[in-house]
Amino acid sequence: MAGMRWEPSAEHALKRVPFFVRPLARMKVEERVGGQGRALVTLADFQQAESAFKALRGGRGDAELAKMLPQDNQPGVEMTLLEACRAELADCPNRLLDTEPWRETLERWLRDDDASERLRQRLPEHKVLHHHKLKLSLSGCPNGCSRPQVADLALVGFVRPSFDLADCTACGACAEACPDQAIAMSEAGPVWDQEACLGCRTCARACPSGCISLSGPRARILLGGKLGRHPRLAQVVAEAAEPDQALAVLRQVVDQYLRDARPGQRFADWWGQRATAGTASQ
Repeated sequence: MAGMRWEPSAEHALKRVPFFVRPLARMKVEERVGGQGRALVTLADFQQAESAFKALRGGRGDAELAKMLPQDNQPGVEMTLLEACRAELADCPNRLLDTEPWRETLERWLRDDDASERLRQRLPEHKVLHHHKLKLSLSGCPNGCSRPQVADLALVGFVRPSFDLADCTACGACAEACPDQAIAMSEAGPVWDQEACLGCRTCARACPSGCISLSGPRARILLGGKLGRHPRLAQVVAEAAEPDQALAVLRQVVDQYLRDARPGQRFADWWGQRATAGTASQ
């Protein structure tokens, strides 16, 4: 801002900010100070802004943060954001999928298909903003720590239970433990609601008789989630037992999006219109 001065200590502290975000940090600090009717940025002003910025970045590294900031629309700008849970590294007790081969498959596809540049070329704006980018999420279990419900494209690990009623004592432990109320008890034993079940294996862990067995881990494929002014939860469109099966679905959908969507149209908006049109035609 014109006429804004910085104390030497505040200017020195600003130099610790990563260079790619430094101009934005300077602007935000000066806007805050100017809004208070002052023309001098003190070290305390910068430290307050720095604390707010650290909370906003939420533990993201510099490379990840750089992808979220406005960038000039030019070749090489990253147009895809892949967020994957690190269940194995964290030794997560809820993990179902080994997410690493799924993540590697997604990254290889984005790289080999030059997805980022193809997305950039259809963007008419001069600046690439965070909402212009294609968000992908990979979660190893239905808890969805990587926020698959609001991603453009997502994979979520799950298992499918089966019940051996011959060994069931009808104790009701599975129904009581189910976090999704997907199991109800009848005189004959548990009744499973496949539509309500998210496949988290809690019921099998709770069963004292061991009469609930689980399928191998699979991934649900979700499309079209987003936040913003008109948020929408992603829809489950298919299941996959292997990464290449999921990739075939995702590649087909993204190719169609790049071919048919209006320039600048967000994937979630395009998918929502497509889904609505498909429902109306039925």
